[in-house]
Amino acid sequence: MQEFKSGTVSIIGKPNTGKSTLINLITDRRISAVSDKPNTTRNKILGVYNRDNTQILFLDTPGFQKSKKFLNRIMIQSSMQAIGEGDIILLLIDATKKILPEDDELFRKIEGKNSIIAINKIDLIKKSKILNLINKLSNEYSFVKSFVPISALENQGIDLLIKEFMEYLPHSQKLMPDGIYTDQAEKFYISEIIREKIYINLFKEVPYRTAVVIEEMIDKKKIIVIQSYIVVESSQHKQIILGKKGSMIKKIGLESRKDIQDFLNCKVYLDLRVKIDNQWLKTKDKAFNYSSI
Repeated sequence: MQEFKSGTVSIIGKPNTGKSTLINLITDRRISAVSDKPNTTRNKILGVYNRDNTQILFLDTPGFQKSKKFLNRIMIQSSMQAIGEGDIILLLIDATKKILPEDDELFRKIEGKNSIIAINKIDLIKKSKILNLINKLSNEYSFVKSFVPISALENQGIDLLIKEFMEYLPHSQKLMPDGIYTDQAEKFYISEIIREKIYINLFKEVPYRTAVVIEEMIDKKKIIVIQSYIVVESSQHKQIILGKKGSMIKKIGLESRKDIQDFLNCKVYLDLRVKIDNQWLKTKDKAFNYSSI
């Protein structure tokens, strides 16, 4: 009988490399908001993968990007903490982007760890370029255990990646009971769904300066009533979220309600409003509590 393995994998990388997409694919759940805009993830998200004789707990972290902005600095601290917490560190890189000299600092942060580099978005480049990149990285960063080419969007190379995880996981009993797929509450899931729709429908800086709060969920037998609001910094941003005659918030609400109903498997009434708080991005407590209420 094969001995059970269980442990944590911290996923780190620069913004928009596909970390949330990868976790959602592996766990077969909507664990984290996904959009084509960078820095969608603000909190560490725990996703759980269960298989015969194996359990993997994934920590998804904010994209690693130097910045003087308060929220971005706190997000980097979250990523660095995850490096220390993981049994395995998965560094995800975008195959379509050049490796820059300043990226060396991020690579060096995983030295001395059970580190794996996954080269994502291989469906967008030629195979010869993938091989050249792997050769280059393996020569420069010989401390990395393995390099795995994948496409999280097209579900390519994922089985091989999981096999690599299993190679380096410690022998241990399950860390989480069966049926638990994340440590986040239902309210967090729902706020992530709404936040995803904001990212999809709005452009420029507005989505990055908003938070979503699920104030109350009321179960009324055949329907769940959800009272929620979007936090913005200014009246100008509030007007953008609302849209002409309320068209934008209505669109965000309709799209969110559909996905929330699929998630909760029941009918939902979503009351979505906008609230102005010009201090929410300026303090650590507000910046993260708004995102995790």
